[in-house]
Amino acid sequence: MFELYKLYLPISKREIKIEIYIPSDYDENILYDSLYLLDGQNAFLDSHAAFGRSIRAGSYIDFAKSEMNKNIIGIGIHNSGSDRGRVNEYSPFLIQNAKLDNWKNNDVSICNSYCIDLMNTIIPFIENKYNIYKNPNNRFIYGSSLAATTAIYLAFKYPNSFNYVGAFSTATFLFEDEFFKFLEKNKINNKNIFLYYGKNETSDAYKKEGLYAEQGNKLYKFFKDNNIRTKLVISANGIHNEENWDNHFLDFINFIYNDDIEYKK
Repeated sequence: MFELYKLYLPISKREIKIEIYIPSDYDENILYDSLYLLDGQNAFLDSHAAFGRSIRAGSYIDFAKSEMNKNIIGIGIHNSGSDRGRVNEYSPFLIQNAKLDNWKNNDVSICNSYCIDLMNTIIPFIENKYNIYKNPNNRFIYGSSLAATTAIYLAFKYPNSFNYVGAFSTATFLFEDEFFKFLEKNKINNKNIFLYYGKNETSDAYKKEGLYAEQGNKLYKFFKDNNIRTKLVISANGIHNEENWDNHFLDFINFIYNDDIEYKK
């Protein structure tokens, strides 16, 4: 079951769309975990997705219920639409050596405002409307590419935000130095980070192979070296799109709920 809302963000001073995926057997007498998905128009329905293919996260929410006895509500937060808008929204640091004109001189204050609004407006709205656990151990966040950097950033910038992060094909190469300085300054051991990349991924802007692999490996090493629970999944033939992220979304759900049992669809 889907519900769609429009919500005004007071710091960002704009309206956003939020898609909510509620299991068909939703029970107001039990508490649910919450899974927040950035680029939320690509979360649930192919018909809503920017490139005609979503990650079909609803099927994994249903699977978690039927096979794992886990209750999740999915929250897909649409991005701001234009390429320029999305880049500003999801870039917590100034992009280094921007290859595209509309990426140059990105406005990091927009991302900062968005993160404040997510913490102080979006999450309270969701947690007041649905029967959801109100603590970071039961609050998860997913992002891909540039949004994966934002997902990690939120978890460490705000200690009481999300304790589980799914960061798929993380584009930290756009501001690598500042991002790792931030992580070093704000490292917290109670975070759980799932990382994924495909070996055949390339950046449309940088036209260079191996960037996502390089960053995925660096992030994995950083988290491991700092005793932060992490898992890295590498796809030998994976490319940079929703279909490939869909193929490994259950790996993220497994990471959240199980250490010794791995479920397969």
